[in-house]
Amino acid sequence: MKKVLSVSIAAYNVENTLSECLEPFLKTKILEQLDIMIIDDGSSDQTAQIAKTYQKKYPDTFRLIQKENGGWGSTVNRGIREAKGLYFKQLDGDDYYEPRALEQFAAYLQTEPSDLVIAPYVTYNSENGKVITQENCNPGYREKTTFAIKDIKGFSPFMHSLSIRTDLLRKGKVTITEHCFYTDTEFVLKACNQAQTVSFFDRPVYFYRRAASGQSMSLDGLEKHYMEQYRVIEVSLHYMKKNVKRAEIKHIYDELLFGTCFWQYLIMFYISPTREHKKHLVSFDRMLKKKAPDYYKRVDFKELLLLRKTNFMGYSVLARYKKKKDHRFTKDGRLAN
Repeated sequence: MKKVLSVSIAAYNVENTLSECLEPFLKTKILEQLDIMIIDDGSSDQTAQIAKTYQKKYPDTFRLIQKENGGWGSTVNRGIREAKGLYFKQLDGDDYYEPRALEQFAAYLQTEPSDLVIAPYVTYNSENGKVITQENCNPGYREKTTFAIKDIKGFSPFMHSLSIRTDLLRKGKVTITEHCFYTDTEFVLKACNQAQTVSFFDRPVYFYRRAASGQSMSLDGLEKHYMEQYRVIEVSLHYMKKNVKRAEIKHIYDELLFGTCFWQYLIMFYISPTREHKKHLVSFDRMLKKKAPDYYKRVDFKELLLLRKTNFMGYSVLARYKKKKDHRFTKDGRLAN
C-alpha cells in the first residue's frame, strides 16, 4: 500500500521515552499507511535496541536509521532523503501522536488536500501528563479547506503543527543546519517557502512534552546553547534574503523569525550576566542592526533600549532585574506554565 505519511523521529539517547513515542502508533489501524523512520542520531544508550524491536515486529512500518551524531537538523535532513510517504512530518523521540487523531489525519492526507497541512498540537506536563496548552496555528480559517497561502492573514505555523508534501522538500533542496539546537523554526520557514497552498486540520495530532530542567528550553539548556540560536538566526536571515521572493512567505518570516530574534534578546537577559554573555549580546545587536534593521527597530523593550543608549553599561543589573520581573522560569529552571 502507498505510504501516506512519513514520520521522521529524532532519536538521541531517548531510551526512557522512545517506547512512549512509538506505542501510540500501534493503537491505530493504519500502520500500513505509515512510514515511521526512527533516526538514531549516534545514541550511546539503548535507543537503537528499542527501535530494533519495533522494526522486527513491524518491518513494513518502522525503520531504524542509524547515523553519526549531527543534531536535530541532521535527522530531518536524513528523513527527507529517506522518506517514502506522500507527506512528511517530524516527531521528537520524547513526544507522541494521538492515535485516533492520527487515523483521521491520515485519511485527510489521502485526499491530497494541499501543500501544507496544519494541525493543532498540545503541550503537556512531563511529570503529571496534564495538558498545558493547545495551539491551533490556524488564524481563524475554515478547516479542511484548501487555501492559497497568499490569501491567509496572520499565518505563522510551528514545527509541531506542520506537515508538507515530501516532494516539495526534495525539489526545494531543503536542508537544515546540523550540529545545532533550535533549528525547528528554520525547518518551518524553509518548508513554507516551498508551498503554495495550505489547509487546516481540526484535531490535535502532536503532543509535545514540556521541557524538563536541563533540556534545550530550560534555563540551563538556554545558557549552554544560546549561541546556536544566534547561528540559526544568521542562517535564516541569509536564506530569506537569497531565496524568499513571495510577499506572503516574507510575512511568515517576519512573524516567526522576528519572534526568534526577540527571544534571543530575552535569553541574553535571562541567563547569567557574565562578561562573555554581554559581549555576545552586543555582537547580536550589531549583527541584527546590519542584516535586519527593521527587526532591530521592532525589538524595543525598555531594558534593551536603555542599554543601547548607554553602550550596554549596566547589563548585569538590568539583566537580573528583567529576569526577576518577567518570571519566565520556575525555581528549578524550567519554563513556567
